[in-house]
Amino acid sequence: MKICLVLYKYNNSIDDPCCYPLGFMYISSSLKQAGHDVKVLNYNLFDYQFVNEVKGYDVVLFTGFESFLYQIILHSEKCKELGIKTILGGALATFRREEMLKYVDTVVVGEGDSAVHKALTCKGILFGARSDINKLPFPDYEGFGIAEYNRRHKVRYTSILTSRGCPFSCTFCAQTCVYQERNLDNVFSEIDLYINKYNIELLTVVDNTLNTKKDRFLQFCTGMKERKLRWGSSIRCDNFDDDMASAVKDSYCDYLVVGVESFNQNKLDFMNKKVRTEQIINTLELLHKYNIKYHANILLGFENETYNDIQREVSLIPPKYNLIPAIVQPYIGTKNGRTRLISKYEEAYLSHLFKEYAENKNLVYMETI
Repeated sequence: MKICLVLYKYNNSIDDPCCYPLGFMYISSSLKQAGHDVKVLNYNLFDYQFVNEVKGYDVVLFTGFESFLYQIILHSEKCKELGIKTILGGALATFRREEMLKYVDTVVVGEGDSAVHKALTCKGILFGARSDINKLPFPDYEGFGIAEYNRRHKVRYTSILTSRGCPFSCTFCAQTCVYQERNLDNVFSEIDLYINKYNIELLTVVDNTLNTKKDRFLQFCTGMKERKLRWGSSIRCDNFDDDMASAVKDSYCDYLVVGVESFNQNKLDFMNKKVRTEQIINTLELLHKYNIKYHANILLGFENETYNDIQREVSLIPPKYNLIPAIVQPYIGTKNGRTRLISKYEEAYLSHLFKEYAENKNLVYMETI
């Protein structure tokens, strides 16, 4: 079949470490492996005349978030006029499946690696089964335009998943994949491919958290040290000790994003964070001890927080740490931020102040985690 994948433009910068749409790139590789003729429209890189691009194709696949909804509706209607089958995956498909079925022929809920093949010939709602991520083809960087990304990026880099899903269930995060880890031999085979093929200077690990298991984390650090490749990832604070900090420092780590969220234990419990404040402080102290670059967010604007509560929490942020106050966002599939005790004016004013706060610490403010 002739299949066109459509990725609309993200709101974040092309320099954001998570600019590569790995989930959709896995789908593209899977379709190519099955022998299909696949084309990608990546609006993050180029503009297109949509109708001209999809004429003659059998299927168009969309993915995306709430911000993509208008374009998905518009372009799916164009596909209907052309007699082209439409499929939707991603967050909208998973969390608003019935509604999205009004606009597209097939909605794939959850992990789409295996379900996408059935979706090519079926209509309605399909549920993706858990795939063995060690057996999936590597993401399709070629199809999504890595040469153009590298031309625009400040450094040449790729992203990688060493695990899928998350074993935790924080209320501000939407994660539906059942947690599973890749074999590190498989991970390093992918990394070596990118080093040799794309001459990358930096690797961004986009796992929800890399340090779920200490032994695995140390093995990863050892592998990165051997490759002398700069890297970055996200970590939790409940499983980080001196051995791990030392390994990070010794392994060309460029940056860590640390799951802090708050120093208030009651608030951490409200988020279902499953971490203690003393663990947070211990992790931050280790990062300073070993001079490891990092930043972390303090999440504010939950449904039970007044303007004065937020001001008080910001005033108590320890200035010695690289922490950024941020308004929690009600992204699709998350539980927090849909109702607030603060007004829209107060929210906008706080966001402005938080951006200034981050700039004063030479950090980047993001309205999410």
